[in-house]
Amino acid sequence: MEYKSQVEAFANAKENDFVFAYEVSKFKRVFIACTNEDYWNNFLHKNRLYGYEIIRENKPCHLHIDLDVDRERFPCVNVDTIWITLEKHIDTIFSAEYEIDSCDIQKHIMHSTSIAKGSMHIVYNVKGYLFENNAHVGAFMRGVKELVEMHYPEDMTMFDEGFVDMGIYTRNRQFRMLGCAKFNTMRTIKDSHELTLEHWVDCKVQPAHNGEKFFYITEPDRSEPKYTSGGGGITGYVPDCVKPILQLIEAEKDTLVARVHAFPLSLTFACNLRTKRCPFLNRTHSKNVIYAIINLTTQKYRYRCHSDKCNGHESDAKPFPPDIQREVLEFLNSEVILPEIV
Repeated sequence: MEYKSQVEAFANAKENDFVFAYEVSKFKRVFIACTNEDYWNNFLHKNRLYGYEIIRENKPCHLHIDLDVDRERFPCVNVDTIWITLEKHIDTIFSAEYEIDSCDIQKHIMHSTSIAKGSMHIVYNVKGYLFENNAHVGAFMRGVKELVEMHYPEDMTMFDEGFVDMGIYTRNRQFRMLGCAKFNTMRTIKDSHELTLEHWVDCKVQPAHNGEKFFYITEPDRSEPKYTSGGGGITGYVPDCVKPILQLIEAEKDTLVARVHAFPLSLTFACNLRTKRCPFLNRTHSKNVIYAIINLTTQKYRYRCHSDKCNGHESDAKPFPPDIQREVLEFLNSEVILPEIV
């Protein structure tokens, strides 16, 4: 059964159902509540490939990782090398902290690399164990990041440059599945195995059964795991028309965008930058970074600073260039289903 929103799909999902998102256009997705078998028979088996698993916020799941490398910006960086480095640190934690033997870990390593982008999805199946929910996976990965930062700073590039996508551990995350592609493309996520129903189910983030023990997970500060996006917005939702604006901001400030936090109802986006150089005090802050606010309604963007020392200063708003304005107007005039704010 197809629904217009996640909320409808969640409300109508039966006990053994999973919820999926399916792209029907570049800017629109529908939501399906059904069993794995029904989804396979009615979508993947019929070559309907534009599907995403919704990682339910309060459901058990496996450890999952999304690696991305912009090959135009980083032509000498190989996504497989990033994975080898990250895998070493994750395996150290499983062995030292949880006494998990490597023979009890099955890693599903999936690729969708193109000329422009190195891309990998990895899903861990750990014998006898699951994570309680996606917040716990996020806390685990933040622990991996802290380990690397404290003891292996030479490897921090994979986090600092965003090669490891830390924005995927959010409520009801949509995660592209094995055998699936983005809308109107044929670049599917693949691995070295034949795509069968059984193998596809094994590679999903949320398992078909929930009888395993849960890992004991805390945040790096020893607090309870939590979803980190707040303020009524959504971390990681970036429409295509926003991407050239991000590139423009990066060029202006000679830095990278670290995170995008979207407020879909007001069509604004708060974008943390990786620079601590403050344009208002003409100094470098010790902790706080500057950020950009993008407003699709006014078609303008401006800069602010997180530091209290800047007294809420912000730059004058700048209009989008004409070519970006046209792309934004096309987006605003299209039929759009926004992500659910939860």
